Amino acid sequence: MGVPNTTTFTLQNVLDVVTPTTDDLVDCFADATAAKFDSTYSGDKDKLLNFRNYDGGLPSFLGSVETKDPCAGTMNITYYHNGSGTNPAVGDTVYTNASGTTTYSQGNMRANFGAFDGSSAIVFQVSNNGIISSISDCSPP
Repeated sequence: MGVPNTTTFTLQNVLDVVTPTTDDLVDCFADATAAKFDSTYSGDKDKLLNFRNYDGGLPSFLGSVETKDPCAGTMNITYYHNGSGTNPAVGDTVYTNASGTTTYSQGNMRANFGAFDGSSAIVFQVSNNGIISSISDCSPP
């Protein structure tokens, strides 16, 4: 996963992604890959915030559209989340685009990413601002 798309990341976050030969900002820029910078933030490449969303994009997962029975939804749409883990969790925001500018509409969503025992789907309850308010297990249809 890349550098977080926030203003609160640290040099350590950048070091973990770039893995420069020395642990300083100058070497991070020297060892970074130009194509991995987010053009929205790359600027003059002279300050830590230029690494915002470096090698980024949000973590993605496959989910369904809103259905009356969320346990029956087909999981064939790529969604994104702003959580720190690979998989979304309660409190994370779900987005319909990798840049994180469009939140998922309110409702239930089905996904399966190996949480719980991996044999059944997960249902998210998502609020009107895209935030996951609950996660529960359900049996496959």
